[in-house]
Amino acid sequence: MEYMKEKKPCIDGIPLQYVCHLQDMKGTGMVYPAHYHEYIEILFGREETFEIYLGNSYHRFGPGDMVLIPANAVHLINSLSENGGTYYVIRFLPQLVYNGLSQNGSEILYLLPFLTDSQIQEKVIPHNVLAQTEIPELIDALFQEDAQKPYGYPLAIRNHISSIFLWVLRYWHQKGTAQPVEAPFQAELAAQLTPALSYVQEHCDMPLKASEAARLCGMSSSYFSRCFNHLLHMSFSDYVTRIRLTEAEKLLVSSTLPVTEIAASYGFGSTSYFIRLFRQHKKRSPLQFRKEFMKKETASG
Repeated sequence: MEYMKEKKPCIDGIPLQYVCHLQDMKGTGMVYPAHYHEYIEILFGREETFEIYLGNSYHRFGPGDMVLIPANAVHLINSLSENGGTYYVIRFLPQLVYNGLSQNGSEILYLLPFLTDSQIQEKVIPHNVLAQTEIPELIDALFQEDAQKPYGYPLAIRNHISSIFLWVLRYWHQKGTAQPVEAPFQAELAAQLTPALSYVQEHCDMPLKASEAARLCGMSSSYFSRCFNHLLHMSFSDYVTRIRLTEAEKLLVSSTLPVTEIAASYGFGSTSYFIRLFRQHKKRSPLQFRKEFMKKETASG
């Protein structure tokens, strides 16, 4: 059984920066099997109830609820109602809401919860929180622009997506779960540490050294370690482990490779060490994780 990474939708070979559509489901069952993609994704419930696997657990969402799915996060969606149901889907590349990390390193802090499997921010914002906000109107306006396509509609859609993104960040900030960014020291640190974050993302299947990351950032090893902990609230090695486990999770649902090969592919010292770390972070073993998705798909097929 194979699962996949979804390809970016393209026009004339150029990837689309955003994609939006209404997802319609007839009856109960699997809407989408386990998959992942480079887009940040927002779901907004319209009719009936659905279930999504995301962030190590299952969550329900219904009319007026909003689901936030980070880029490259493994997820699957099931319909729980005999009547099926519908929900809005908005996908956008991270580049749509920032100008480029090389120009403004502090922006990676705003994006970090949407680029990694954060356990702090809630995955589903309920309808009773959203009902009195501008979010339902922004969703409606976005889809009207996409359906009617008036002059300049791509600009309007980008503005609506950015407004939704900004609302979410400020909502997290009010709840005390947002990464602090505004302080000049924080912004300077983010800019300095951007090469290290890119280094991990691009080479997580190779041996990684904190000393090399420090060199890329122009820092001593001790200063780099203090700065990394201050900014990300974890050590460099913990961050590397988190990224490697996320990549391993993708292989578990996108291939039939043995666990031993997956562990070796991402530099874990042994299969038993990989299994122990995976269980700590994902609350299940790698094989249980894979079988759970297979069981879900078989039951819905």
